[in-house]
Parts: sequence; structure tokens; C-alpha cells
Amino acid sequence: MTDIVIKLPINSDQEANLFSTYLNRFMQGRSAFVDDLPEAVDAPYLIVHSDPNQDRELKVLTFQNLGAARAFSTGWARAKGALDSEIA
Repeated sequence: MTDIVIKLPINSDQEANLFSTYLNRFMQGRSAFVDDLPEAVDAPYLIVHSDPNQDRELKVLTFQNLGAARAFSTGWARAKGALDSEIA
């Protein structure tokens, strides 16, 4: 089993709020799916931790399933892009 690690720099309070909201929605949407994954037997489906960096927070997500990691990344890019366009 391979870990898929995604590192996301969080650049503002607005982005931190968006990350929390997006992560919660993502996990709720996948809760039934997770129980059926063979990877879920051996390890957690997703581990999230914060790595404080010099001037910004870094979210580190470790997935056990490539499809889930891709889905999260794609959705996060869309959500962050929408936030960025609102700010601009």
C-alpha cells in the first residue's frame, strides 16, 4: 500500500475556512464509499495534520487511495479557484 501525500499551503484565514468546509463536505460525501475500500482495513483512509511553516500554515493530507486523492485535489483546486476569483 502506497501513501499519497498532498501538501497544501494555506495563505489566509479565508482559505483556512474554505479548507475546513471543503474537507468536511468531501468526507461526508465519501463516508459510505470509505467502508468498502480494502485499504480501510489496514490503515486510516485519510490522515490530516497541520505543519506550521514560517509565514503560513501547511496542510498535509495522506490518502491510502489514489482515486480519493485525485478527487480531493480536483475539488480543492476548483474551490480555491472560486475563492481566488471572489477576492480578485
